[in-house]
Amino acid sequence: MSFAPTVTRPERKGTATRLDDAQVMPSLALAMLTTVTVISMCRVFADWSFLRPMLVVALGVHLVAALLRAARSPLWVALPVMVLGLVWLLGLVYYRDTLSMLLPTGRTIDLMRLDLRLVLDQFSSAVAPVPSAGSFAVMSAGAIGLTVVLSDTFAFRAFGRVEAVVPSGVLFVFTAALGTDRHRIVVAALWVGAALLVVAVLRFAQEGHDITWMGARRATLGAALPAIVVTIVFSAVAAAAVAPRLPGAGQQALIDTRNRGGSVTEVLSPLVDIRARMTKQGNAELFTVQSTNGAHYWRVISLPTFDGSAWSPPEEDLSKMGDRTSEVPHPGARMTQIISIENLGGHLVPAAYHPTRVSPSAVYWAPDSQSLVLPDQNLKPGDQIRVSSVITAPTVAQLRAATTNQADSIYYQLPGGLPDEARQLAVQLTIDAPTAYDKAMALQNFFRTQFTYDLNVQFGNSSDAIEAFLRLRRGFCQQFAGTFAVMARMLGLPARVAVGYTPGDLGSDGLYHVFGRHAHAWPEVWFDGLGWVAFEPTPGRGSPDGVAYTGVAAGQDDSKGVGGPVGTGGGPTVTTVFNPNTPTTLRNIDGNGGPGTGNGSTTTTIVHAVSSGSSGSSAVPIALLGLLIAFVLWLLLAPRVVAAWSRRGQQTARERVISAWHRACYALSSAGAPPVGASTPLEYAATPSLEGWVDHHALNELAVQVTRAVYSPNDLDTSVAAHCEALEVEVDSMCRAVTPFAQRVRAAIDPRLMRRRLAG
Repeated sequence: MSFAPTVTRPERKGTATRLDDAQVMPSLALAMLTTVTVISMCRVFADWSFLRPMLVVALGVHLVAALLRAARSPLWVALPVMVLGLVWLLGLVYYRDTLSMLLPTGRTIDLMRLDLRLVLDQFSSAVAPVPSAGSFAVMSAGAIGLTVVLSDTFAFRAFGRVEAVVPSGVLFVFTAALGTDRHRIVVAALWVGAALLVVAVLRFAQEGHDITWMGARRATLGAALPAIVVTIVFSAVAAAAVAPRLPGAGQQALIDTRNRGGSVTEVLSPLVDIRARMTKQGNAELFTVQSTNGAHYWRVISLPTFDGSAWSPPEEDLSKMGDRTSEVPHPGARMTQIISIENLGGHLVPAAYHPTRVSPSAVYWAPDSQSLVLPDQNLKPGDQIRVSSVITAPTVAQLRAATTNQADSIYYQLPGGLPDEARQLAVQLTIDAPTAYDKAMALQNFFRTQFTYDLNVQFGNSSDAIEAFLRLRRGFCQQFAGTFAVMARMLGLPARVAVGYTPGDLGSDGLYHVFGRHAHAWPEVWFDGLGWVAFEPTPGRGSPDGVAYTGVAAGQDDSKGVGGPVGTGGGPTVTTVFNPNTPTTLRNIDGNGGPGTGNGSTTTTIVHAVSSGSSGSSAVPIALLGLLIAFVLWLLLAPRVVAAWSRRGQQTARERVISAWHRACYALSSAGAPPVGASTPLEYAATPSLEGWVDHHALNELAVQVTRAVYSPNDLDTSVAAHCEALEVEVDSMCRAVTPFAQRVRAAIDPRLMRRRLAG
């Protein structure tokens, strides 16, 4: 009769082991794997400033775990202590100014919850690289800390090998799926090498010393280390050299988690797509403008509705444009522009504010959002739209004399739950401002002088995002415009957010070439008798039309930008002058003038413009990938966790023998053998019908030993328990060969069946 080989493990007491030489090397190997996992996050973050604080948190949790093992703390004590240690380290590294006597306070926990809500709210639409400081960095450090807790528990308390690598592996896979291509080969090779090292070191730390290795008298890590290092280096180098050359390595991914396959012909989604457009399509030329009187902000839409999480346009009826000069509340200069579409899609037409006439007639007017809409079709390359506008330029004296109480009620409304800090700050900043104009200027100057323009920060305009923006004092136009408008409404000023583009680059052809990097948002405040007046709180930006009353010089992003195809910016080298009286041939836009007929309003409503390539579209495949990874993790980790938890009280050989018998009986019943019923172990082992299921001698010997274990007044020897466990393994292996597939699947998934199979 053959017996399954037994594995001698380190002596266990409770659920903890002594921190001796057998644990030092595995601890260092796990810390190395964690360090490489942190380094691999360079593919997710904008720069390397995330690295040091995240390593402090990760290695700090490793140290806490090692100290708890040295103190022989049981698992039920060690787990909560490690989690509390992680929270303390996060507070010390990221929220130090909120600590009291180096201990977290209620404010610390509130900020952690705020950052967690921000990440959960923005995860589906975030596009790597994300900010290296702020919510994503904090939550990533927390995730790293939790992987350390799980890895240490699997390695030293559940005596796992591959299982100890899985938590870091899951994090590494998510980083690879969501990150950029920066250093992908190097970090992948490093991670594979570190993971192999951890598995090898844990194997030798957990094996017995009754075998030889490479000529040594017994298996020791020192004797095997040279071969381990050579194998790991060879594997990592081979992977780095071969992987990029595999067939299809340079092709588009089956699941596009980073929106790399989207077309550059996309509509500007209000506020949501601004950062992605500036960072990913900075050099994509969207449209050109031929203007009669120079540069302006090319406004796309205004967003009057704020629900506490986002600014949005209203649902409204569209009207034929006609001549709307009479709707301009204040006289201004007339100008004409021809918008030539290059790579701008969607239904919204950019134009200088306030547009009064448009050609062709297929372009409609949305009066509430004050935007030009092409409802029947999307804009496409080659389309041309001729727009006449009236540019108003109120003076400082006129603005100071104007009231602000005649706007529609929607422009004063604010939801509940906004941060009190924003309201208190708005009042404090404007306490000496006598007029509505002075209050708006106080807000504008505060943002322009006390904040830093930075694309690599959290985006969003929710209550949590506003609080984070005011705390970090870094952001880009989305935060500046949205927070300005919220604080203005807190002061009783009617305000909204406008979305569009800065003037663009003036080319030698006399055209303004507008690229993705010129996407912009700014706030507007209503003044009675003057209409909507734009302010500019974003540092480095300035409207050419607002210089006189804002004191801000015209400005925009004049860099070459990043991402997307580089626009030609060209055309003829001869400078041309646009004469609005000269007949101009416009490309015919298909359609019959839009939905409906006549001069009245149509039944079409304008809705949120959603980018056809928005990164939010990756939420479904990411969710599916997450479910798949969670399922695989369950299959890999659940058996060890259930077994370790179920056997946590089994200290004696007697208990081990009894559990081995119960596991053998469960294996037989799963395979379809007769149940035990009221039979004694010896009676059941002698049942004739079991002859075809299992080796009768193995089951009979196991029955003899379990009978001794039950009735003997003395405990059994540990060698007897190990022998019974080997017999149980033999019975189980024979039964599994004839167990129905469905039953095996249920046993691998259902924790109740898993507990019976693993713990008896």
